[in-house]
Amino acid sequence: MDTEIGDDILRGVKNIADYINEDARATNHKLATGALPGGKEGNQWIASKAVLRDHYKNITAKRAV
Repeated sequence: MDTEIGDDILRGVKNIADYINEDARATNHKLATGALPGGKEGNQWIASKAVLRDHYKNITAKRAV
């Protein structure tokens, strides 16, 4: 499925947090520590919906030890 890049990009911690259904403060912490994939464009966090989906897919696909 080919998608426009503008449709895939989330801008700002609040939008990223809303997308992953998480608190903005926790989301900011995870972005800042590298626990969530994202980057800074100027002073604003940005993230890709596709990359976030893959990130959570990989976490939930891991088998319990």
